Amino acid sequence: MTASDPALARLRALRRRLAPGLGAPLRRVLPPLFAFTAGLRHRALGLPAGGPIVLAGFHGSVLGIGEGARALSATLRAAGFEVTDWDVSALFGHDRRIDAGDPAPPAPGGGVLIAHMNPPELLQLIALHGGGVLKGRRVIGYWAWELEHLPRAWKPALRHVDEVWAPSRFTAEAVEEVAPQGLPVRVLPHTLIPTDTASDRARFDLPDDAVVVLSAFDLRSTLARKNPLAAIEAFRRAGARSSSKALLVLKTVGADAHSPLLAQINAAIGGARNIRLFNGVLTPDDRDRLVASADIILSLHRSEGFGLWLAEGMLAGKPVIATAWSGNLDFMTPKAAALIPARLVAVDDRQGMYAGGRWAEADLDAAEARLVELINDADARAALGAAARDHAAKTLDPARWAQALKTWLRP
Repeated sequence: MTASDPALARLRALRRRLAPGLGAPLRRVLPPLFAFTAGLRHRALGLPAGGPIVLAGFHGSVLGIGEGARALSATLRAAGFEVTDWDVSALFGHDRRIDAGDPAPPAPGGGVLIAHMNPPELLQLIALHGGGVLKGRRVIGYWAWELEHLPRAWKPALRHVDEVWAPSRFTAEAVEEVAPQGLPVRVLPHTLIPTDTASDRARFDLPDDAVVVLSAFDLRSTLARKNPLAAIEAFRRAGARSSSKALLVLKTVGADAHSPLLAQINAAIGGARNIRLFNGVLTPDDRDRLVASADIILSLHRSEGFGLWLAEGMLAGKPVIATAWSGNLDFMTPKAAALIPARLVAVDDRQGMYAGGRWAEADLDAAEARLVELINDADARAALGAAARDHAAKTLDPARWAQALKTWLRP
């Protein structure tokens, strides 16, 4: 079986397109299969001295994990490293929508390979290329997870990495819980560079006289975890009490493959004229324009491995209202964001991606109150947005992490 095997490609495509109830069993069966294959194919790795860095990731995909890979590549280059971006999007059946990275696997050689993907994908990559591009390289897994404990299916991947990086302390602690003694587990957040992107409401048909609240989510990351239904309910309550005109924009992607979930969202919106749903893929520039066009960023997520788009909103100078739980707390403080208290509840994800453990249920009364405050008070929005920008710029500055990278990647 090779990387270009059409049967394997069809299997991956089928796994992504299956209805949630059918996809869950397949997700349980495939990881052990790929783990077994990886164990047969992978060779013991040494720790080579120096050499270029191969960054394998979803560079060309419109995915949060793809955005993270592109950001890490820029950070490594800014720190002075020679980097080859290997775009594995097509290997996993994702459309290549961004011209970033090279789909061709790098030649065998020494140095370091950073696998910016989670263990199920890493095991597949090893099964396909373990005797080639990984041989003789120091392998670093860059993993993100949204619950307190790793899935059992992830653990075999620990045999195939020399260390693990995570975007947040939340994820790192989940890895440390099961990592072999002596395996380095380091926290490297998604670093960001401020942009000067201007608001362009006309491009998105947004009114100039309304306070625009933006909530963005990917249905492939599950409706339950992203929890847009809570955002809709909190905004409905706040809109009834606000003295200013407000509009909630729900930006989503992945709805085409999850039409029943989209139906749930539309049912929650009902006939509300002050809530708009925008489903589709945006270019990175248009994504930045949409964030710049918003007045408030809202996320009542149940859990985040990091919360990249929340960080981007803060860096753009937007006041962010978000659940006070999980990876986003690494870069969000009560002075730099409107953190909503939450209670921990048992995980319930009908899409089958998350099972067991617990996550957060945001306090809707508290979310409503902060929304009313920020919708009605432009000065409060400006003050919180400025604090958010300053804090994110300091916390997620690539230059701040350059020295750490130089130390971690020292021959």
